[in-house]
Formats: sequence, C-alpha cells, structure tokens
Amino acid sequence: MLYLMLVALAAVAVEQKQDPEALALERINFYRKTAGLEPVANDPDLGKGCSLHAQYLVKNSNHPSVEGLGMHKEDPKFPGYSKEGETAGAASVVFPTGDPVGAVDKWIASLFHRVPLLDPQLTKVGFGFAKGGKWGGYVVVDSIHGRMFDKKFTEPVLFPADGQKNVPLTFAPEYPDPIPEHKEKPAGYPITVLLPGENNVKDVTATVKDPAGKEVPLYVSSPENPAAGQGQFQRNTICLIAKTPFKPSTTFTVNIKAMVDKKEWTKTWSFTTGAATKK
Repeated sequence: MLYLMLVALAAVAVEQKQDPEALALERINFYRKTAGLEPVANDPDLGKGCSLHAQYLVKNSNHPSVEGLGMHKEDPKFPGYSKEGETAGAASVVFPTGDPVGAVDKWIASLFHRVPLLDPQLTKVGFGFAKGGKWGGYVVVDSIHGRMFDKKFTEPVLFPADGQKNVPLTFAPEYPDPIPEHKEKPAGYPITVLLPGENNVKDVTATVKDPAGKEVPLYVSSPENPAAGQGQFQRNTICLIAKTPFKPSTTFTVNIKAMVDKKEWTKTWSFTTGAATKK
C-alpha cells in the first residue's frame, strides 16, 4: 500500500512539473534570479483573463488582425471575445507558439518583451496558454497588473548580468522591431540596463569589446532616443544590440556612460557567451 501511494505521489509530482504554467513561471524566475531580482508569483485571478485571451487568439489565428501588435487586442465581433481577455491582452507579453518555456526564452532575448519581465517592481504575473491555431498555440503573460509601484529599487538591473556565463548569441525578432532596417538579418543578444525611477537619462555612449579589445558594432537606444520611437515599451532602459551575433564561448566587456539626472554615470561589466548551437 505504501509503495502504491509513493508511486501515485511521484506521478502527481511529474505531472505538476510538466504543467506549462509552472514551467513558464520557473523559467521567468530563473532569468530574474540571474538578474539579481526576487521571484514573481503566479496570480490565478490575473491568469483567467490571460487564458481567455490565449483561447481568443487560437480561434482567430488565421485572421490578419491578430498578427503583430494585433495579438494584444480583441474584436467584439470575433469568436471568443471577452472583456477580461481584452484587458489581459493589452497588459501582457504574447507569443505565438505551443512551447511556453521557449516563449519565455524568446521574450528575454528581445528588448521590449524583456523589460517588463525583468522589472524589479513586478511581484506577480497572470499566465494563459492555449494549444491550437496555425502556430500551435499562444502564450500570454500579464506583466503589468502585478507591478507594485511603491516597491522602490535603487540599483540598475543589468542583463546579461556581471559574470553571467552561457549567454545566448542572438537577438530574437520582435514587433515592434527595435533594430533599424533589420530586414530579418540576425543580430546579437540584447544588453540592457534598467535604471531605477524616472531618471532623466541623456548623452548615452557605450562600447562592447572582445578579449582583444576590438569593439563590437552596436545599435544603441535609450530613454532619450528609444528604439523604434517606442519609449512606452523601452521605459527607463538603455539597450545595446550588436549588429551581428556574438561569437561563441567569448568574454565581452561592456562599458556605458550617460548623464543621469545631470550627473555622470558609468558602468563596466563582463559576460561570457555560450557555445555555438548545432544546426
């Protein structure tokens, strides 16, 4: 009898471990821990709207209105519409895939979708996942309604973090596209610095150098000059995107200088990329 109970408990544990909601949350918190941030909790109430929105997207996946930024909206005339889903969609990061963990990896490998997930003021998220549609499913994570604005932070959030290893090599395409004249060309994994508060950030200059001291060509965006003009998405973030993918198994050194609230601010740190992925 005891053996059967242990087998049953083990089966439940495996099932819980394979739950897409738990796996996605675990992945988000893995990245937050790497960035030196506290974990976020799952909020089932927020998740209700996210699930409804994911189902709406699956039902309408073949319609052009749910592409690009349209993935964040709902049309009352379309099947599956709900007010709760509409509200959740406007407050969420969304990815068309049947792989929730892969969606988190792609969000963190971008700019506009990374910023809300690595927000120190974020304490809880809502999660929705629905299988089906032309992309195999949709993942919806409410990353807005769980922010606590009275939770102040004073230190910038660096990602990749200082000393981080096995950093991916490439940028994950997103919409809006933060890379000027991207045209589907690959770029390097984004380097971001989320500054605390609503600081006035100006005159940003930056370098990324390889071990030989050779500079990596960069796209640089900041609150003063946000990528694609999307200041509401970039928030108070400085972002560097290499114009080509990073070399594998290489340590890169980042240096950023800026005027923050009329005072000179500078930061230097390093990270090491992972091995090249097998094709």
